[in-house]
Amino acid sequence: MKFLKTFTLVSIAYLLASCASMSGGDEEIESTQRLEAKEFMMSTGDIVRFKNNSLEFLKIVNDSRCPKGVQCVSEGSAILSFIYLTPNSAESFTLDTSDNSVHSFENIRFGLMSFEPLPSEGTILSPDEFTARLVVAEEGSLEDVTIIDVRTDGEYNNSHYSGAVHIPVDEIGKRIGELNLAKDETFIVYCRSGNRAGKAKEELEAMGYTNVINGVNEDSLYKLMD
Repeated sequence: MKFLKTFTLVSIAYLLASCASMSGGDEEIESTQRLEAKEFMMSTGDIVRFKNNSLEFLKIVNDSRCPKGVQCVSEGSAILSFIYLTPNSAESFTLDTSDNSVHSFENIRFGLMSFEPLPSEGTILSPDEFTARLVVAEEGSLEDVTIIDVRTDGEYNNSHYSGAVHIPVDEIGKRIGELNLAKDETFIVYCRSGNRAGKAKEELEAMGYTNVINGVNEDSLYKLMD
């Protein structure tokens, strides 16, 4: 009976993987054998593959976030559905933009860092116009990672992620060498909303740094790193 149950689970995982790869609307946005910790930008239907495993963004289950420019009693949340396939298992799970933003399975952590854009009152967007920023990390890969706060001096002095190095975004290109980071080393930049971190990431990638993660802000980092 135990053998039959295991065989059935493996068969289901194989069939799901086959269906995902044959679906015409899906897009394989990256394939790599090296994971450790990596950022992915995904829309519905996108698939990323690593180490013989795959992650697919299935659908937006619900989006109750407060529309941009509108005052709301609650900020609401967006709930997103994913499936993670390995050669021996299939794990379906949801992530949302509030408290349930991180999911762990075996030795992998999936962290939803942001989901954009915000809804706009009077405008209906199709699901593929939204983008989820995910960090997928192997267990232990973020323990000693360098974290850079790219906000102003005042913002940093008021509050910052524990252990973060401070380099304002307009100085990042000139001062990144102070940290002696290898060009292929994983490190994280963050700010207040992710916008300045995104600019820092673009500048650093133009300089040849290949694995810069946009950690968005303090709250998202604490959830990911907890």
